[in-house]
Amino acid sequence: MKVLWFSHIVPYPPAGGASQRSFNLIRQASGRHTIRLVGFNSQALPKGLLEGYSKALSGYCERVDIWEMPIPWRRGLRWRVGLAVGPFSPTPYGCRCFWSKELVARLEGMVRENRDLILHFDSLDLALYSGVGADLPRVMNHHNCESALIQRRGRSARNPLKRAYLLNQAQKLARCERQVCPRFQINIVCSDIDAQALRAGGATIQTHLVENGVDTEFFRPVPGAEEASALIFTGLLNWEPNVNAIRYFVTEIWPLVRRGCPSARFYLAGRDPVPFVTGLPSQDRSIEVIPNPEDMRPWLARAAVYVCPLLEGGGTRIKILDALAMGKPVVSTSVGCEGLRVRQRENVLIGDSPQDFAGSVIEALNDPALRQTLGRAGRTLVERHYDWSRIGLQLEDAYQRALDRSACQAPAPASLSRSSE
Repeated sequence: MKVLWFSHIVPYPPAGGASQRSFNLIRQASGRHTIRLVGFNSQALPKGLLEGYSKALSGYCERVDIWEMPIPWRRGLRWRVGLAVGPFSPTPYGCRCFWSKELVARLEGMVRENRDLILHFDSLDLALYSGVGADLPRVMNHHNCESALIQRRGRSARNPLKRAYLLNQAQKLARCERQVCPRFQINIVCSDIDAQALRAGGATIQTHLVENGVDTEFFRPVPGAEEASALIFTGLLNWEPNVNAIRYFVTEIWPLVRRGCPSARFYLAGRDPVPFVTGLPSQDRSIEVIPNPEDMRPWLARAAVYVCPLLEGGGTRIKILDALAMGKPVVSTSVGCEGLRVRQRENVLIGDSPQDFAGSVIEALNDPALRQTLGRAGRTLVERHYDWSRIGLQLEDAYQRALDRSACQAPAPASLSRSSE
């Protein structure tokens, strides 16, 4: 069967949570279905890169179409004006940036040409297109519960204006979830926590668990590569929850770690680090930033301990699964590892205060046997539950459920109206 995969991003390269999840799910689905991918160039990638990425994705997709953003993401006057008037619009600003009448018509034309298909919406950001293909089997993928994510960020924001703005957007996202999610036969979630958060907002929906995963052949332990007393954090280094986690770690936790283990080093590896992150080594020579590494595995291999000091976020952290697949002991906050099938002191160490977090890091650094035990248990966990081949079966089950429900349901209501803005 055909799947029209409608994406808010170009899901390549598979680096970073959303692109890693989407690319690997496409890869798994392509073994059973014909995939047509429509993705937005939300990162304003140059033409040369887009051509290369499209070619790579064509190995799994029958056709790849990349659309430019109607309102360029975080760039230009239109973005700034829209951001300023965002609090006065009933629609979440992130959704409005993706919408245009012309693109609605283009998507409708694709659906008319291919009636025998499943529509896969890969993000709530695409909510304003939800009237398209209302009589077809459709799924909505949630990389996290957006309203819960933004609400958590709003509550932790120090700037009162930013806090008010984020909480305002969280309310609109919750309303959007209530209106849009019931229009899809199946809402795909990364964890039961996200399913509960979506329902807590009042949405009457059918959810199906399709967890995040890891390529256990690509991410494997590398014996002999570990550096004594080396820690690492990986991820998008311009994503605010990651930046806040780094700030929390270097100000509250790292001094305690250095006091207990003076030889400790801290690696930060990831894409597009913000100035705060790139400036850290000049303030502390025990910190090293690796911007935009071509391959994360050599840096993960060097670490004795992987740290995930997140205080906010949503979904589940693929970065932790990557580290576990490489046999690395992980020290995390409860938020950092929420939704994953991990257990304290069985395959991770969890610390929710600076003292507990630092104490767990020091314990792991000073105890090679504990590191080995945690590393082996983590690798076993991902092999049993998180290999993408297993996750692909969860996605296939979601599609089948959407087909079954579509066969006995009336067409969904029309899309969200923009006339109310």
